[in-house]
Amino acid sequence: MNHPARKAPILFFTFLIALSLACSSITIAIDSAPPTPHPVLQTRQIGFDFSGQVPSSPKGDTSARRHLFLHEYPMPSDGFINGIMYLNDSDKAVEQFDLLILRPNDDGWKIIYRINVTDDSPPAQTGTTVVQLPAPLVVQKNDTFAHWQDTPNGAISLNIDNESIDGFSEGQYGFQSSEVEVGQQIDINGFIGQRDYFINLVFSTGL
Repeated sequence: MNHPARKAPILFFTFLIALSLACSSITIAIDSAPPTPHPVLQTRQIGFDFSGQVPSSPKGDTSARRHLFLHEYPMPSDGFINGIMYLNDSDKAVEQFDLLILRPNDDGWKIIYRINVTDDSPPAQTGTTVVQLPAPLVVQKNDTFAHWQDTPNGAISLNIDNESIDGFSEGQYGFQSSEVEVGQQIDINGFIGQRDYFINLVFSTGL
């Protein structure tokens, strides 16, 4: 004689075993999936290619105070600025300048970053200085850069106008420190010259 009450625990136990095996097969499938690859870090220098070049003005600008020097080398894509490279000028002065990252708009450029850079002490007169930023700066495609200083002599070697190769850098006098703060607008008019400044940004498309 069959007893339905005795069959119920057996059927329920069988169901639990089947469910456990089904869950185990799902877990195995997830654990065995290949890991997601990390993005490849691609780094390049943005600016005048001064490798192997000798500047026509190795001491830098002789009258650079309150000039804003615009370097029209746009970012090739969205990415990050990780550092700054520049050729040391040949004078013995300890100099400093502010690097500005600019975002273009219809009227010119908006300042989105301002970074103060100071020469090593004692200042190097040869070779290249590499400044690693404490944190990457997020930039967008077509952002560009400039530098400004409040000291008389320029800190960056350059090729003056008629000796330039690219000629993608130009300047304008009369900028107070308050006019180059983050958020300020730089008007498109008034910049003159065709120079090469021996300075690059270290740009990457991944972290």
